Amino acid sequence: MKDNNMTKEKRSGQLKRICYVVVTFPQVSETFIVVEAQSLKNFGVDMSLIALNQGNSNLVHPSAKALLEQNQVSYVTNSSRLRSLSALLSLMLKMPLTSLRTLFKALRMTGQRWRYFQALPYAVELINSKADYIHAHFADDNLRLAAILSEWTDIPFGFTAHRYDIFDDPLPVTEFVVLANQASAIVTVSEYNKQFMVEKYCLKPEQIYVAYNGIQTAMFQPNHKPAGHSALCLVSVGRLVPIKGHDILLEALYRIREQGFEVQLRLIGDGASRSDLEAQAQRLNLLDCVEFMGAQAQDMVCQFLNEADVFVMPSRSEGFAVACLEAMAMELPVIASNVTGFPEAITDYVTGILVQSENPELLADAIIWMIQHPEQRLEMGKKGRETVLAKFTREKVTHGLVNYWQKAIFKN
Repeated sequence: MKDNNMTKEKRSGQLKRICYVVVTFPQVSETFIVVEAQSLKNFGVDMSLIALNQGNSNLVHPSAKALLEQNQVSYVTNSSRLRSLSALLSLMLKMPLTSLRTLFKALRMTGQRWRYFQALPYAVELINSKADYIHAHFADDNLRLAAILSEWTDIPFGFTAHRYDIFDDPLPVTEFVVLANQASAIVTVSEYNKQFMVEKYCLKPEQIYVAYNGIQTAMFQPNHKPAGHSALCLVSVGRLVPIKGHDILLEALYRIREQGFEVQLRLIGDGASRSDLEAQAQRLNLLDCVEFMGAQAQDMVCQFLNEADVFVMPSRSEGFAVACLEAMAMELPVIASNVTGFPEAITDYVTGILVQSENPELLADAIIWMIQHPEQRLEMGKKGRETVLAKFTREKVTHGLVNYWQKAIFKN
């Protein structure tokens, strides 16, 4: 049973306002979320953002900074019992039937009870702002929150699945299936993910929409400047965690040097594996050719990409690597693992080289091929940018996404 007077206007209108739900904000490794959110404005859609936790504000993407400055971000950690009680009373007046139904459910939910009450102030915010849709990025605890907000407000919800949230099961499979079938819209970032979700969760293919991570091509403009040495300059951008495969890359560099070739590598990013990787580089006598740059602002990433010859991403698994598309937009040839969504972006020996994951020998061979074929790698770089412009611009992706949401949310 719903308070139809509160939802009639939404059901009959256009998508005008969306609320994103994320675990942590700002998060430098998840800039693709804020870039997507900001791009909605070009299609007449306003947005706000709810985060479960406050992230690191020392290194912030320009789009994230804009959201913070415009007070479009709310943090669930700021909730209190008094504030939740006040919000509950407000909801009771606005939507008595929905509020009572959800309250009775919350009182029975031992494990999630406080999450229901934490959500109350933000439910009121969503109603007051006339939000049309609630969208969680990653199917983990924030998907639970999105579903709870939907219960309090009768506003449809959906989510985007990326990688760990479907491969590593942060939610029990049974809970994921229930929430997925309650969702009005399900998005994922690659056809590989879509097929995986169909098989694992018994979802119907028509339930899932694929929206690749789009690139702001105006920000990623090629203007190559030599790094100042004759060796092939490699760059890799990503969190320094085991799944990204940087240890494989270091093993490949050792093999390349053993064969008499010189390379330089810049690792941009930070993470739990940094000390292990630094120790590995020292053990392999690579400290003279490997630079650990740490996390970098977007303008510095663009500078490092312009100074590089080849982009390398030897991930063991990946949802859909934004960093690869950014490198392709900068006319860099890409060497990446032949796993998950990579083959949907990289055409082997056209825009880059795909190699078997967990194989430093094949990775070394691909890098040596780049050393030996300078003209071909330049052509790969040009083809890569053409691919991004044709298929992966932020504008194209957001246009398709808004059309999908529009149909999914207002189909009734």
